[in-house]
Amino acid sequence: MFGTAHAAGPETFQLGPTGLCGTIEKASAKITKVDKGSPAEGKIKVGDEVVGAGEKNFKRDVRQELADAIDQAETEKGGGKLTLTLKGNTKVDLQLAVLGTYSATAPYACPKSEAIIARAAESLLKAGKLADSVTHAELLGLMATGEPKNIAAVTKAIQSADWVKPDAEKIELLLKGEGDMGYVGWYWGYNLITLCEYYLLTKDASVLPAIKIYALGLARGQDSGGLYGHRMASPKRNGRLPGYAQMNQPSLSNFMGMLLAQKCGIDDPVLAKGVATTYAYYATYVGRGGFPYGVHGPNSATYNNNGTSGSAALCMAIKGNTEGVRFFSQMAATTYDGMENGHASTFFNPLWTPLGANLSGPEVTQQFFRQSRWLQTMYRSWNGGFSRFGGNSKEGNQAGVALLTYCLPRKALLITGRGADETLWVKGKEAVEVVERSKTDYKKKSVDELIALCGSPFPQVSRAAVWTLREKEGDFIPRLTKLMKEGTKREKMSAIEYFGYKCPTNQALAQMELVGSILRNKKEDPEVRAAAAGALSSMGAPAYAYYNDMLALIVDDEPGDTFRDVDQSVGKSLNALCEEPFKAGVVTDKALFYKAALKLADHKRQHARADGMQMLEGMPAEDFSIVADKVMHVVENKDNTYHSYHSPGGSIGSGVAILANLNVREGMQYALDVLDDPSGKGSFKMRMVMDALAKYGGNAKPILEKMKVDPRFKGVPENKKLSKQWNNMVKAIEEDKNPPKLRSLEEAKQISKAKE
Repeated sequence: MFGTAHAAGPETFQLGPTGLCGTIEKASAKITKVDKGSPAEGKIKVGDEVVGAGEKNFKRDVRQELADAIDQAETEKGGGKLTLTLKGNTKVDLQLAVLGTYSATAPYACPKSEAIIARAAESLLKAGKLADSVTHAELLGLMATGEPKNIAAVTKAIQSADWVKPDAEKIELLLKGEGDMGYVGWYWGYNLITLCEYYLLTKDASVLPAIKIYALGLARGQDSGGLYGHRMASPKRNGRLPGYAQMNQPSLSNFMGMLLAQKCGIDDPVLAKGVATTYAYYATYVGRGGFPYGVHGPNSATYNNNGTSGSAALCMAIKGNTEGVRFFSQMAATTYDGMENGHASTFFNPLWTPLGANLSGPEVTQQFFRQSRWLQTMYRSWNGGFSRFGGNSKEGNQAGVALLTYCLPRKALLITGRGADETLWVKGKEAVEVVERSKTDYKKKSVDELIALCGSPFPQVSRAAVWTLREKEGDFIPRLTKLMKEGTKREKMSAIEYFGYKCPTNQALAQMELVGSILRNKKEDPEVRAAAAGALSSMGAPAYAYYNDMLALIVDDEPGDTFRDVDQSVGKSLNALCEEPFKAGVVTDKALFYKAALKLADHKRQHARADGMQMLEGMPAEDFSIVADKVMHVVENKDNTYHSYHSPGGSIGSGVAILANLNVREGMQYALDVLDDPSGKGSFKMRMVMDALAKYGGNAKPILEKMKVDPRFKGVPENKKLSKQWNNMVKAIEEDKNPPKLRSLEEAKQISKAKE
């Protein structure tokens, strides 16, 4: 979806308004295409190598240096003359349009920006087919201009588009699981965003029926966690999403669409419930980190991923969560140099990141634009359009995306800042600091400065400060221990983290008792206690004394922890501290142990279930009846309240490992059945099956013989990514000449009774 369509090998980029496309070498651009009618036609040919622009040869970054030369050439002083240097020192002059000079406040109060807006809008009007793209960026971009002529063109396009007349009966069947949905997990959200912005701008009530149909369809098609994938969840899939399930990028656009539908006056309890469910999930990321691709919890190391911080900032603005707007907007603002990063496609970063950053105010927008406008220059075509790869990809003309950024000062749409909360605007020196936050050189910070950053509201900052502190000399440990005792919540967690993963052993163990006391303090914030568990998990055997305290933290209820993030965190710490608790002798309170493991096994998140199952892998056979029902519940994987289920290796795989350790015959079939489950990523499921069957050794030989002729496994032995695991499985099965006797599941359940 939205993947680029250029050929394998070096990427081919459009080289701004020159009419050229080329691959980028270390200090040159090798030309692969010359547009007819462009400034470069007849002057440069395919195969030429451009090594410089203006008065300089390329040195550091070909595209940025070329963009600078283009912007200089387009000034009144430059007269549109761009001199390119070809390999062999041949000089070629191209005549570009004279667009003027960017103002210091661009895109605000900037004649050049206005000229670019006019040309981009005109290129879209000439191209036609305005309602054909998936994201409708062209329609949104034209509306963002606020100009009657462009809005009239949008009205005409919307009134004639098929997607504006959704078939309610067909959608009803799709939500029941009948028929192929296509990629509605993407389409419906962007349909809603476009129609809602159009209605709010024009008050054209003819689109309200479509808005309601799409909004209720999304509200009904979310999974139990309020999220989306390529498609909707349905009863035929146990309320699950198909394939590899949830993705944050379409989930956020769908969330935005539903929120905007409410702004349009769609008042329905189904929609209200859908919004509340999705909001509950995304609110948990505020102050905790950026978004991963799927459901993996907040990422405290990165600021943005595929434009999701920008999307989230807009969603929080529409919802009225000012804390969320500030957090996500500033995270988007500091990723001005990462807009070409993204899983599967880079399209979403240029679309959403500038819009999210804009919510921090004009001065942040100006700083962001100044740092990233070279990208706009490179995407800008000689005929006014925009394209990253010269129009030869699925991303196509990106003039609409560019218009949304250039038109931010006009604030015509909600997503371009109309009605934005001005109390969140950052000004002066602070605006520069916000944009440059991700470029902080922590190594140049003093100990005092780093300790001060431990209280940053951005975990990316406090994390980097903690890691850098470990490289500093001096007696600052007492200050960290004081923070653990008396600091703010963030300061406590940062100081605790210092003594965790990768901390020098002597420093960590010296503070083990203090960290342990925080874990045991039931009056302390549960997240701080969970951080203490995380630090202890890196201290090895000396910290085994706190194993039961971690179990107790899981067993205890944490009011307000909607998604049981604390339990998930501590479950991970338990297995990091001790992978084989029975063998290590740390299970001294079986009742507490099994209660914690079963609570994790009942978690809605896949990774937490996996940790619960992993804890049980080495359990005594006589205890199986205590956990058998819950183990089978996880292995059968039919619970429609689960929030994540893309990779069965941890949860189902560990469950089958428990059965394998007990020589339960049915476990082999349960492993194979995973391949027929409509949810989950195919390659992940295949890996889980091979890993599980290897644990059965020689007992799985009959299964192996069937697998060798099973069409589902065709090509697996030769697959580069799977062949090693296949060979390991075959070896484990074929070399085990004396496997233990298999027993039935019911026989395994009866072992404990027989022991009695």
